[in-house]
Amino acid sequence: MKQILSMIKIEVYKIIRGHIPIFILTFYSFLIVIHMQDKTWEAFLNNTFFLYSTVIGLMGFGILSSWVFGREYQDGTFKDILSLPISRTNLVCSKFLALELCFIATTLIAIGMTFALGSCFSLTGFDLFLAGSVVKRLFIATLYNISLSFLFPFIASIARSILAPVSISFGALITAVVFGSQPVGPYIPWSIPGIYLSNPQLINLAGKVSISVVVFIGIYGTILWWNYADQK
Repeated sequence: MKQILSMIKIEVYKIIRGHIPIFILTFYSFLIVIHMQDKTWEAFLNNTFFLYSTVIGLMGFGILSSWVFGREYQDGTFKDILSLPISRTNLVCSKFLALELCFIATTLIAIGMTFALGSCFSLTGFDLFLAGSVVKRLFIATLYNISLSFLFPFIASIARSILAPVSISFGALITAVVFGSQPVGPYIPWSIPGIYLSNPQLINLAGKVSISVVVFIGIYGTILWWNYADQK
């Protein structure tokens, strides 16, 4: 356990030093400014959190998760890591856990930024119950986004690069936008976070199962690849 905690700290430190979470939050601040014309808190929170769930949650999380794994190949440190006297499964799991912690921290900061900037826009109709309800939906949508982001490390490991999974993350965003308003949307994993944020009742068991399949492929595929395929 101590070894895993130490590896998680190292991975979190590397993520912070990479500055990608800062870039993500900076970009989100620009998305918030786009909705300066909103007049009420309800419209402002719904619109900005929807953008966070779709743009940041799909593309931003995808880029970060791709970078955490793909940079080991890009920087040529992959073989050095594998030579360490630690379990490869523990190494992969520590990277996933570090990503999850950073995603949650980024979301918490983004929520704070949203309310801080929103208070500067002279919005009307603030309701604590409404705000709590929207934030709760955002947290659940973020958990969906985190789950979907775990597929990109597997792609980064297979491609041995960052470019391929990052390109696919753009494709995931386009897929969410195209199918999000269609009847088939609740069955498309990448459309589910945005749909849930707008109307949770539309998400059914089949949609949740599709996300579970993506999580299973991403996590176990990456673990197996790092343990077996990449030994060759």
